[in-house]
Amino acid sequence: MIRWIFLLLFAGNVLAQPHSQPAVDEGAKQIERVLTSARRIPTSSRWFEVLHLPGGVYAFWEPGHIEKVNSFLVLGRDKDMLYDTGMGIASIRRAIDEVREAEGLPDKPIIVVNSHSHLDHNGGNREFAEIWTVDDPWARKRLAAGVPAGEAGGFVGYWDQLTPHPGIEVPDTFSPRTHAIPPYPLSQVRFVAQGDSIDLGDQRFEVIRTFSHSPDGLALFDVESGRFFGGDTFYGADYLVTDTSLLADDLRRIRDLPIRWHFSSHGGQLVAAMQQGRHLAVIQRMLAGEGETHETEFAGFRLPIRSLEGVTVTVAKELLLY
Repeated sequence: MIRWIFLLLFAGNVLAQPHSQPAVDEGAKQIERVLTSARRIPTSSRWFEVLHLPGGVYAFWEPGHIEKVNSFLVLGRDKDMLYDTGMGIASIRRAIDEVREAEGLPDKPIIVVNSHSHLDHNGGNREFAEIWTVDDPWARKRLAAGVPAGEAGGFVGYWDQLTPHPGIEVPDTFSPRTHAIPPYPLSQVRFVAQGDSIDLGDQRFEVIRTFSHSPDGLALFDVESGRFFGGDTFYGADYLVTDTSLLADDLRRIRDLPIRWHFSSHGGQLVAAMQQGRHLAVIQRMLAGEGETHETEFAGFRLPIRSLEGVTVTVAKELLLY
């Protein structure tokens, strides 16, 4: 079940392209140049592809699984920030330590932020003494439950979706049948709310609540640099949501942000910025009945899909709120 959900997430990031906007096309070309020239830093596990990106950001990419998920280390003066902890297939904590050593970076405290509580974004939480996320009953439930190993968790087929990638190796310690995400103690969670900020000493990221992909969505924006981390709520022109009206609300919340760098949590690490206003206008038309509609069936669920002018919305509430 989860394999299909996050395959959609990845496909949306890879396939979504700007439509009829030359300025956006130029932005996409700039992103391609940045990602192509980004320096790669090897780590001993050979599971992560680590990219040094603009603005003091290191992406810890996991292209060896169908999720192709990204976690981001943001360097600050007093503290660093880790936005998501990945799948837990290899140690992200060890990879960070190795990158710091290779890059000559100081060993500073790390603020660990979960964008939301889906299992491909909090699999490495166990390696950190504290995490930050929003206070939501569903998030509390997911953190407290973890993901059991084997058939008991129901995710063997999901973890088995490994994908070959040049230079990437699956750790010998990993098995889809034994991999688990342990419960995370709620006593070690620092809960934040809309409008709170995460202060790294020389930069402050504003917390933005989102609700359409999961009820505990947490996006971050730094107004000084224009860096935006949108989690799985915002990653391109394909949206996977629990409710389309909630997506419209989420887009209203960010449409006026002067985003310069939009960091994506799946696939390519950057996506074309400043699309939220156009997407909102298209989705408002969808809510009024415009667009092409069809359905797909998965695991007994019939999921409605609506497409209009290059924007696609799939509603999958039962699957997203596992």
